[in-house]
Amino acid sequence: MRPALRKPRRLAPGDTIGLVSPSGPTASPPGPIELARRRLADVGFRTVLAPHALDVRGYLAGADADRVADLHSMFADPGIQGILCVRGGYGALRLLDALDYDLVRRNPKVFIGYSDITALHLALQTQAGLVTFHGPMTAALSGPDPHDLLGLLRAVTRPTPLGRLVNPPDAPRIETLVPGVAEGELVGGNAALVSSLLGTPYQPAFAGTLLVLEDLGERAYRLDRKLTHLRLAGVLQQVAGIIIGECRYPAEPEALSVRQILEDLIVPLGKPAIYGLACGHGSHHLTFPLGVRARLDATEGILSVEEAGVADQPAPGL
Repeated sequence: MRPALRKPRRLAPGDTIGLVSPSGPTASPPGPIELARRRLADVGFRTVLAPHALDVRGYLAGADADRVADLHSMFADPGIQGILCVRGGYGALRLLDALDYDLVRRNPKVFIGYSDITALHLALQTQAGLVTFHGPMTAALSGPDPHDLLGLLRAVTRPTPLGRLVNPPDAPRIETLVPGVAEGELVGGNAALVSSLLGTPYQPAFAGTLLVLEDLGERAYRLDRKLTHLRLAGVLQQVAGIIIGECRYPAEPEALSVRQILEDLIVPLGKPAIYGLACGHGSHHLTFPLGVRARLDATEGILSVEEAGVADQPAPGL
């Protein structure tokens, strides 16, 4: 059993959240970023935009060195209590071997994002021992629906377990793929990034975990390829249970449906498994900590987070 990951200090009104763009570029304000900042201000949080958060270099949010510098400055600055990623896209992978993980370990902070940010979640967990948060970014927080913001606040401001994660009423229903009950630490994120990090120092220990996977709505065969890669690498056989997030794909002639892909690749493993948790690229984005204990009752379609992701105060730095 691996040592418990370190939990960041909980956020509280009056704290400052730094906004960073470790992956792809985003639109300049006013836009989703400014709307998200206003909504965070409405609930008592200050925000500061990293110096290079609006940079553009092709499909990247600026030069690698500048994106690394932004992350370092946010973790090092004692006036910043939390870090929220602006968007995903592509580019976080390029930063992993340049990050100062000792700096992160000395300054544990709430770190939030999903999609391409999965690369940073896995790196911060494996290299700095930090609990991080799979949750909405600025575009999701900028909309009028309060669900994502309220869920985020619940996860990062209360040093108590989240308990059951519930899809909003207008989200897809959670489906049982394989019935049964499993417990373990939550690990994973975007399927492309989880599979891309296999064989690297940033690959987590999968044995006995609850694996969460979500995917971008591209062509269905790409999800098939990612899941097959994870199966061939032995990952799917090691985990205790599997949670597949909402996956939306455009209709394709003669393509397999997502459900057919999961029936082919997930069901035969016999692991408790569900499909449809609102944690991917759909309309809603549940927030939950990665690296803490959870319980999956796949028979009932229930994922419960059994351990807090934040603490009143973090443990002393190492």
